Amino acid sequence: MLRFNNINAFKGISNQLVRKYSQAAKEATFVRDRTANPLNPSTWSHLNAAQVLDMYFQACSMKYLHPSLPVQKHLEYQDDVELEQLQRIAPEIGFDTNYLTTLYENGVLSEALTEIINESLADSRDLTHVYSPAALEQFEKIRSDRHYFRIKAHELPLLVEKRVPYEHRTDEEYPLKFTFSNALNDKTSQMNASCKVEVAVKNLKLNEDIKHVVRLLAGEHYNIKTDTITISSGLFNTGVQNASYLKDKVQTLVQAAKDNLNEFKDIPLDAKQPEEIKTKTTIKDELSSLNKNFPKEWANPADHVEKRIDPRPLMKTYYEQMKHLERLQHTFSSE
Repeated sequence: MLRFNNINAFKGISNQLVRKYSQAAKEATFVRDRTANPLNPSTWSHLNAAQVLDMYFQACSMKYLHPSLPVQKHLEYQDDVELEQLQRIAPEIGFDTNYLTTLYENGVLSEALTEIINESLADSRDLTHVYSPAALEQFEKIRSDRHYFRIKAHELPLLVEKRVPYEHRTDEEYPLKFTFSNALNDKTSQMNASCKVEVAVKNLKLNEDIKHVVRLLAGEHYNIKTDTITISSGLFNTGVQNASYLKDKVQTLVQAAKDNLNEFKDIPLDAKQPEEIKTKTTIKDELSSLNKNFPKEWANPADHVEKRIDPRPLMKTYYEQMKHLERLQHTFSSE
């Protein structure tokens, strides 16, 4: 005899009719035909599929709970007329007729239908009344992970078609170098939109006079040691917008240098660079160097501080003497 132990075997046979019946029974809106007798399948011939299911479930309950009958298995209550009525509705409820017959003859048809109905009711429940918020959050995390796993498995391989060979860009061909910042742990940070551009002036396709004026007009943004102009922007909400804005700024700077070439080409470039930020180590080294090279004759006697005596050796000697004295007293008292 077959045993029904796994609902997974019936995943493909549950359908909208069984779910509709279970939902109607749950909401108490199902209308039963009072003229049909659950224990007399010959009265089911005019019933639709949902009503036949209802009669079948009532018959199963009455066969088990009828006071005049002993509690026995379904195999002892099989009815050919009942089987014919179930075979009639088999296509409507999604069962193969032969498969339904096999389940019925082995006494597991009602159990299979019950499992399908229970599963459909479980799918329609509000999960917030079943699981805690922490569990629902964990489910959402698993669902999100699986979503990206599917993208990795099915969509990422398609990017191979868009692959192009890498072409190295030289500084002479691309004198503008854009740098974007990204705070991975904070999507709302303004740092995500900031952008910086570094312009190698020597690589600009301009004559030397215009390059000289570009360096002059850049002002504090120009670094004479690296011969680069550095400009940053965070005015807009995205890095692409800031990059476009910086590109326009560089173009405006070059155009201004061309328009004012005759006025500024004779002005020498200021070789003095802004002072670098001094670290604690740099300040300490400078103070140490000053103290080392400070003339002794310039020292003020009032600033001289006498060296303090370390009391620890004196205290050590004092305690040793006290211990020696206690030993002597103990010796004399014992004698």
